[in-house]
Amino acid sequence: MQKVLYLTLCLLAGAAIVVAGCTSSSPGNAGTAVTTTVTPSGTGLNGTVVSLAPLALNAGDVPSGFTLTSSREKTSDEVSDMAKEIGWREGYVTEFTKTGNDTANTTTITQTITGYNTTNLAGIISMVKKSEQTYTGYRFSDLPLPATGSETLAYEATVNASAQSKDFITGNPVESAVVTVASQDYQEVIFGKGDLMEVIRISGPGADYATLKNLAETAYAKMP
Repeated sequence: MQKVLYLTLCLLAGAAIVVAGCTSSSPGNAGTAVTTTVTPSGTGLNGTVVSLAPLALNAGDVPSGFTLTSSREKTSDEVSDMAKEIGWREGYVTEFTKTGNDTANTTTITQTITGYNTTNLAGIISMVKKSEQTYTGYRFSDLPLPATGSETLAYEATVNASAQSKDFITGNPVESAVVTVASQDYQEVIFGKGDLMEVIRISGPGADYATLKNLAETAYAKMP
């Protein structure tokens, strides 16, 4: 509970940011400025409405055994003021799950697509790494980069049992409320193109880099 309160206060103070779908953390180290370009709400940088649904992964893109559990747009009511301040325009979330013998053995694929009113995705993506990897509940290690453009990060997070309890704080301080869930190892890739950014995460015992790489490159090929 103290961790949640501490994180909330830090976020209100305008500290570091984790972007769409990333694990939240103690955000004291990230101070990279993000320059935004102001455009009307719901429009892209060229003034046209951008549809994110066609960019989402579908059942044919994921390995067999995974079931689509959610695929939907996010509304502005679901995101924080901080997200809006750095140019959040629209979002889309897709989730697939593969259940093992019990809930703890469930593997989840989550894809978060976010449109921003800014061309400085490099600054936002940099904040992801600085903010997410300050959380001591995980040990982070870099993964090889998939073919998803120059603005790409990929890493693996392994539960640091000595530094966290059964539950840990996760969620997206920019785009959603902080929640508490059971900890799991995960692999994640973050990439951007134009004014769009994607985060693809595989969490649980079935996470493997070959699958993550394939999903990321498939998703990147769908980006305009």
